[in-house]
Amino acid sequence: MFKGYKKINQVIRGKTYSLWIADSEKKRRLGLKRIKKLNPREGMLFIFDNDVDSSFTMKDVYINLEIIFLDRRMNVIDSYICSPGQTGITPGKPFKYVVEIPVKK
Repeated sequence: MFKGYKKINQVIRGKTYSLWIADSEKKRRLGLKRIKKLNPREGMLFIFDNDVDSSFTMKDVYINLEIIFLDRRMNVIDSYICSPGQTGITPGKPFKYVVEIPVKK
């Protein structure tokens, strides 16, 4: 599905997820756009070079996602349950990592 992406396993709230790594501008911009289905334990980890304070969008995303914003020490700043088409998703604080995992409707 994501040719050329690295993948890691990460425990989130007691469950192990297999996360594709979005560690370049191109991969971060593409994110999970146009994905119509994910296995319940798959997702994406966005890694930024520096702390950022930009917003995420669910444009061209077709599944509900939980978006978890993390600081440089991997502490959770905030998380949101998001629907397709939602825009302006931001914790209002700088973050270095973002995890997106699927949620049920």
